[in-house]
Amino acid sequence: MKEMELLLKTVSDGLRIVAQGAEVIADKLEAFAEQGETEAPPSAGKDIPVHDRADEQAVKKRPRKTPGPRAARARKAPHGSDRVYEAMSQAGGPVGLDELAEKTGLNKKQVHNALYKLKKQGRVENVGKAVYKTVG
Repeated sequence: MKEMELLLKTVSDGLRIVAQGAEVIADKLEAFAEQGETEAPPSAGKDIPVHDRADEQAVKKRPRKTPGPRAARARKAPHGSDRVYEAMSQAGGPVGLDELAEKTGLNKKQVHNALYKLKKQGRVENVGKAVYKTVG
């Protein structure tokens, strides 16, 4: 019971402090509002243009770069899955993950991801643990 009383006292003290802070803020806002009523802002009642026509003409827009066809981008450098599939096709039979990593120059994680994509596409199947072969 004493713990509850102590907790309630702590909460009430905290709320009292928050209320005092809110009063101080309200007083400052009132003073600011009164000060604003006596002084008019310098630009009141005057239309200021947002931008000028000369500025618009001075800004030249760059032409947009249009991305090339997907096939053209793929010709630059074959993706990991293409490299892995090529290495598997050249091997002629089941190939291990380590051997594929060595032949393609990719790390094991990249080879594993490529094999996952190839399996989803139905181009590769799993023969054993970390051993794969091409389908068809």
